[in-house]
Amino acid sequence: MAGAWSGGVLWGQEDIRPQFHGFATQGFVYTGDGNNNYLGMNTSSGSAAWNEAALNVNAQVTDKLRVGAQFHFTRLGQFGDANVGLDWALGDYRVNQWFGLRAGKVKIRWGLYNDTQDADSGYLWSLLPEPMYAVDFRATNLSQLGAEAYGKVRLGSGRGELGYSMYYGDYFYAANDGYMETFREDGLNFSKQPTGRTPGFDLRWKTPVSGLMMGGSVMVYDAEGKLANGVFREPLTYWPAYYVHYEKRKIFLSGQYMTLVQHTDISIDGETSSSVSDTRAWFAMAGYRLSDKLQVGVYHTRNIVASEPDKSDPANRFRDWTVSSRYDINSFSYLKVEGHFIDGNGLGFYSFNNPDGLKPKTKVLVVKIGFTF
Repeated sequence: MAGAWSGGVLWGQEDIRPQFHGFATQGFVYTGDGNNNYLGMNTSSGSAAWNEAALNVNAQVTDKLRVGAQFHFTRLGQFGDANVGLDWALGDYRVNQWFGLRAGKVKIRWGLYNDTQDADSGYLWSLLPEPMYAVDFRATNLSQLGAEAYGKVRLGSGRGELGYSMYYGDYFYAANDGYMETFREDGLNFSKQPTGRTPGFDLRWKTPVSGLMMGGSVMVYDAEGKLANGVFREPLTYWPAYYVHYEKRKIFLSGQYMTLVQHTDISIDGETSSSVSDTRAWFAMAGYRLSDKLQVGVYHTRNIVASEPDKSDPANRFRDWTVSSRYDINSFSYLKVEGHFIDGNGLGFYSFNNPDGLKPKTKVLVVKIGFTF
């Protein structure tokens, strides 16, 4: 991302010059007349109701201390907020390469892309794999209020390098995203959205093989929220993910697998009901740079609700073949064109804008233009 510093403030005896960066994107999503509407937008007739803009500021206060924040606006059909929100805001004190500490509203490092999914200009895809990096769930999953310890350890000659992240904090379901809409469509009306604790860690190994990295993450969380007539609870949940990434010259390859077993207890008017869901998902992706300006790629992702007995029900599965291209117009702007061929409707589809029910298959065209500075 291109950028330049501007301004200056006096901090102690040093002249701190913050660096400002940002981006804005406009997306258009089309599924075709008579087909499913997708991601909270009226895509069957074509929708341009996907807008994002962000501004982040960073200042290197000392050799070891950095402070920064990112302000973000997003609208995704019904989801998002008319106001500017705060993606992250933190102080980062790095003692050395082995140990650093971040505190504040800190991004959650989980899997390959969770902590970078708010930077659209940094990757090829318009939509990352929905089972793990759902854009309609991003406001909830991106960050937490707390602290993160991180660092890198060299393993010696011929053994590569190990990077780690350990975090602990408070987790909040965003007030206006796909999670809360799913709750509403399940008949749950919250007077206070769920919150809980979020410990977790990520461990990634940069192997001796040039360009090859592999690792794993575990996000651990619980949640409790107040319903209009009761209480919602999610007991302690473990969300593991295992991944691999290879990049060399013009090509990259990535893959990830995750499982999620969620227990839910709902108490309404003194009566408690419990349920459990067991979800398995994976993706495999590849990209190739045809020129300095043009990159193309493909991925396939699958999600299955293993706890549901009827695996043929489209509501219990989501399979997506995706082909994508990105053209960098110049160092400040780019264009993405992407096609999705989706079998199943277990993710990304909502009843409020599909009142006649959901069809089992959906074709999606996504066009996005972005600007960075």
